[in-house]
Amino acid sequence: MSTASKILLIAACTLSLASLGAVNETAGTTGFNALKIVYSARAIALGEALTGEVQSPDGLFFNPAAIIRIGRNEAGTTYSNYFLDAQGGQVQYLYPRNKFIAWGFALKYLNLGSMDRTEVDATGDLIETGETFGAYNLIASGSVSHYISDAIDLGGTVKVIYDMIDDSSATAALVDIGMIHHPANERIKVGVAIRNFGTQLSYYTDNKYKEKLPLTFAAGLSYRLNDQIFTSLDLNKSNGENFEGKLGIEYSLYPSLDLRLGFRTSAADQNLGGSFGWASGFSLGAGWKWHNYRLDYGLSSYGDLGFINQLSLNYEF
Repeated sequence: MSTASKILLIAACTLSLASLGAVNETAGTTGFNALKIVYSARAIALGEALTGEVQSPDGLFFNPAAIIRIGRNEAGTTYSNYFLDAQGGQVQYLYPRNKFIAWGFALKYLNLGSMDRTEVDATGDLIETGETFGAYNLIASGSVSHYISDAIDLGGTVKVIYDMIDDSSATAALVDIGMIHHPANERIKVGVAIRNFGTQLSYYTDNKYKEKLPLTFAAGLSYRLNDQIFTSLDLNKSNGENFEGKLGIEYSLYPSLDLRLGFRTSAADQNLGGSFGWASGFSLGAGWKWHNYRLDYGLSSYGDLGFINQLSLNYEF
């Protein structure tokens, strides 16, 4: 094993141990949680386990070091259908300037729909007001990936989030940093990333209460068994969440058709004993390629809470 491989393995183990030690300490305490939402039908079908994948447009979210070596410009869009009336999506553009540097840009939105406004009476009970309110957010980001050596690629992302709830809003600026290692075995790739490190710029209330950001540490490994089978594994820890494992498998049934299956350990928390509780954490999907176009569909189960559907369309030029 090379020195770089050993360093990355130690980093991955360190992240895992640090995560285990932090389980449940900050559960449910972060703000700006839209920063953790993935907009990619392929990614959710693979259990969101793509920190260690290379030559990937999904590096715009998982690991900015992964957007290099793609070869051609790419534009894409994703539509996502969430629980109840919530809907979201993303538009993105990747510009691989040459084999040494690549740029990427993305704009995401999430509309949580209309919600009933309630108040608390003198006895502490909730009462209906007959009014409604809305919530939405926007996230704009720019990424760059740079070739360091045949064994190492580095990348970074700068992003800004605007979050609106009723008539209150807040903003934050954040950065992601990622590294991809290419071992001697070309079928194996290793990635590490830190996501959502930043600061709040404006506040929901006049007392300037500071939200805790969803800082995330991730380590990922991908392994291509052969020309048809791709596998990936991620280990993540975010503020406000338990330690999380993710697994994805992709099988190329035909050159133009891919089938996918994934699993996330965190979503098992939504197994509440209902009709679909058993499916919590599982995901599946498929991708179809035609000339320069790629169409992907992903379905992700959150058990008794429901399912998330995503559809992505990408064009290479």
